[in-house]
Amino acid sequence: MRVRREGPLVRATLSRPPVNALDSAAYRWLTETCAAMRSDECLLIDATGHVFSAGHDRREPPAGETLATGVAALAAVLRCRAPVVVAAQGPAIGAGALLLAAADVPIIASDAWVSVPELDVGVTVGQAVLRRLLPPAMASRAFLTSERIPAAQLAAAVVRPPEDVAGAAADAAAAVLRKSPALVSLARRTWGERERAATAYEAELAAFQSRPRDV
Repeated sequence: MRVRREGPLVRATLSRPPVNALDSAAYRWLTETCAAMRSDECLLIDATGHVFSAGHDRREPPAGETLATGVAALAAVLRCRAPVVVAAQGPAIGAGALLLAAADVPIIASDAWVSVPELDVGVTVGQAVLRRLLPPAMASRAFLTSERIPAAQLAAAVVRPPEDVAGAAADAAAAVLRKSPALVSLARRTWGERERAATAYEAELAAFQSRPRDV
């Protein structure tokens, strides 16, 4: 995992071969990266390899302490002071799909797909964030079925041929940075939808953590 500053563009790259699974360290890295951003910058999150992210690292219990760390990381992306562009060059699964959904500008390769198998691993959180990428009914369906949703069905995402994803992400970040940082910051605050998604996501976590023991 690495962060590179290119003037006001900050490029954060997931690099955890072979599938960029997200563990506690990766979640903390995302949280810290977002916390360090200024409102006059743009954060571009991308990844190495053929998979954007396979989601939560199965070597850590999905419903344990790491879940709260992951929720905090994705909430930090939603609350980032800087606009966020996410470039998914391959499949985005579980927390990887939610990371794509948390972007201001989500970009995905045309041959990629998203999937949220959260219920399969015993976790119920994330639908509030996924609704930023999919219509509410489709987001619910995706959670209940764990089906693969092809890039072409992601109406909120920018879909590009695989070889064009990196360039499209750089172009999107440049377009944002050409605008008045003060106006961009004001717009993102007054729209309020990112904060609503973060708050709803945290409420999902609280409900999951307080579930009866037999659930």
